[in-house]
Amino acid sequence: MQRIRVYTGGAVDCNGYLVKIGVDTYIAVDAPEGFVAWILERNPKTTITDLLLTHQHFDHIQDAASLKERFGCKIHAAMPWSDELTLEKLVENEWGMSLNLKRFEVDEVLKEDVKTAKWGGLLWHIHHVPGHSPDGIVYQLPDEGVIFSGDSIFAGSIGRTDLPGGDLHQLLMGLESKVLNQPSDSLIFPGHGSYTTVSNENQSNPYL
Repeated sequence: MQRIRVYTGGAVDCNGYLVKIGVDTYIAVDAPEGFVAWILERNPKTTITDLLLTHQHFDHIQDAASLKERFGCKIHAAMPWSDELTLEKLVENEWGMSLNLKRFEVDEVLKEDVKTAKWGGLLWHIHHVPGHSPDGIVYQLPDEGVIFSGDSIFAGSIGRTDLPGGDLHQLLMGLESKVLNQPSDSLIFPGHGSYTTVSNENQSNPYL
């Protein structure tokens, strides 16, 4: 889709997305490591108005503070910053990775009753889909046929639920009621890996 640009970076190949809303102007979805440098290398005139976080696991927010500092964008997420959500201590203690995450302030906490938003002149549907992480959100552009699923669902897989706050039943229920019931030709842009469609996942995802 011409409106969307994708960057993949960081230790676990996390996807960050740019949604074009005007000349050199974008909304970002997630902020993996190296995202800011990639944006400026491609176009130093870029403006980012908003950053939408699908959840706050470390790989999705490593450049969030830098993105806000550089572009002055507003950050939207399901919950305020939390060390428990970022998994920073777990990653350092159990995986041996030193992250040194920069804290940031969430400008808009998207509560459960927030179902829609108008960002960048576009209509967004907001679906709370916890289970991989307690703060999981799926962002949908219904008029564009586009879904940003974070780590709730991937091409041929779903998000792991063995991390703190994970819940397999909750994740599957959320996917069934909020993602897999969307128009079959909707494009799903996940937090890792290539894009897929609602139809593909309904037909062939072995975890569903």
